[in-house]
Amino acid sequence: MERAHILIVEDDPTCRQMLAAVLTESGLDVASAAGGEEAMRFLYSEEACDVVLCDIVMPWMSGIELSRLVKDCRPGLPVILMSGEADAIERVTESGSLALAKPFSCDRLISILSDALDLQGNTVRSGTKPRPEYLREGSP
Repeated sequence: MERAHILIVEDDPTCRQMLAAVLTESGLDVASAAGGEEAMRFLYSEEACDVVLCDIVMPWMSGIELSRLVKDCRPGLPVILMSGEADAIERVTESGSLALAKPFSCDRLISILSDALDLQGNTVRSGTKPRPEYLREGSP
């Protein structure tokens, strides 16, 4: 079976690197983005992605906003939103994404990723819609 591909979207570089290290050690292929626009560029590429793991609180584009764009770009792609704010978890579930409360253990992280992959059937690899104008090369 092909290894699962996870996209980490986290504006904190230390947290992003730690998550990538844990997931790589767990046998997953990992790509990362520092924010929503970078994540959308990745998702509109031909790169494989089975799950998006994203922080909720980020500058310029929240994780909830990103999850809505992901649904347009790659319908059916699971999004897991991480937050340390108790009230954010309710907003996450209302958005249709999976919620991961911070702080969390490595075991909990792997468990929710496994659940997302099982729900998805580990099959989302392509099928992106055309890239919006604001994400095209040469766009401001």
